[in-house]
Amino acid sequence: MKTTQYHRIATPLIAIAAFPLLASAQDNSTEFVEPNAFDKIWGYAGLYKDDLNPILQEFKLRGRYHGQYWDVDADQGSQSHWEDRRSRFGFDAKLFGKKIEVRADFQSNDGFDDFYDGLVDAYIRWKPNSSISVTAGKTKPLLGQYDWLESTNSQPTFERSQIFNQLGINRATGLTAEGTKDELSWRAGIYSNSTPSSTGGTGSFGDGEFGDFNGGISYTLGAGYDLKHLLDLEKADFRLDWLHSEREQGDLVLGKYDDIVSATFFVKEGYSAVVVEGFSATGGDGNNSDVFGFFIQPTYDIIPKKLQLVGRYSYANSEGSEGVVGQSRYERKVASNKGVGDVYHSLYGGAQYFIHGDKLKLIAGAEWATLENDKGDSYDGLTLLTGIRLSF
Repeated sequence: MKTTQYHRIATPLIAIAAFPLLASAQDNSTEFVEPNAFDKIWGYAGLYKDDLNPILQEFKLRGRYHGQYWDVDADQGSQSHWEDRRSRFGFDAKLFGKKIEVRADFQSNDGFDDFYDGLVDAYIRWKPNSSISVTAGKTKPLLGQYDWLESTNSQPTFERSQIFNQLGINRATGLTAEGTKDELSWRAGIYSNSTPSSTGGTGSFGDGEFGDFNGGISYTLGAGYDLKHLLDLEKADFRLDWLHSEREQGDLVLGKYDDIVSATFFVKEGYSAVVVEGFSATGGDGNNSDVFGFFIQPTYDIIPKKLQLVGRYSYANSEGSEGVVGQSRYERKVASNKGVGDVYHSLYGGAQYFIHGDKLKLIAGAEWATLENDKGDSYDGLTLLTGIRLSF
């Protein structure tokens, strides 16, 4: 690896490692600041709260900004850029004894070229009791407990895993139900594949924010078990989910494979945590041959609630010679082979420094990846990233 690459890796990681020392020095000179100052600032997002109101109990603003600088250097080329990765704004409301929850938020795009670039979440959730909920609207299909269903605000890496990102999963208009019974949990859903991913949609089926329901239909079914009491751990969850898509030509979402199965195992004890998640997708068309992949992601808190290290190993392989797709961010920006192959490996290492928990934090990381194919132009490269995560 070139010396300049080592410098680019070391600089952001050393900066984050040194940040606690700088913060400590600043604390000594600003002792008059109240410990809960951040809580007060974030509290301004809560515009209304009255549990005695029979109709509206809570109304709060929600939003996030994820900005990051990336630099990819591969054997096929190099690029770097600042990206406004995610910028969203909306609201949450709780009504009728908090049994009804309403969420709506929209997104902007990179550079804010379009301040409004479509709805992200837009749903109504009914919770008749503490063990069951029913959701209707534009929401996440219930698959991939960690890489997909966990909020990107709390995830310690910049991007989701390669295997998940190639599956064609996105928010869809649907109806879902979830429930729990002791250590067991279950969930199911039905979704419209014609849901556009941004305002107006594209293709033959897009019709407004929620689609026109003339495309294919997808279904999910899943179950989970809480193992923490059996394993005597702080957290130990296992989940298995299945998505079946009755695909039609022109579908805007959930249209790449007939069946996708995900399995998730997440354990945590003290300062350490590990998540293992795998995906298997079958029944694709053309180059979307059957594919399998997984990732292993450990974290360790060096300074509890302040500084955390994260690592990740990702792997994927496919039956077809072009059935594995590299990361569109940022590997495919320089890959001369269109970023496709049949075997993928990557290693990620990084850290995050919490200024106000997951609501305000700094992140830095580096990811090496290789994508092999049989045409002699395999990808091999290193991506360096630094960024900020802000949410309320």
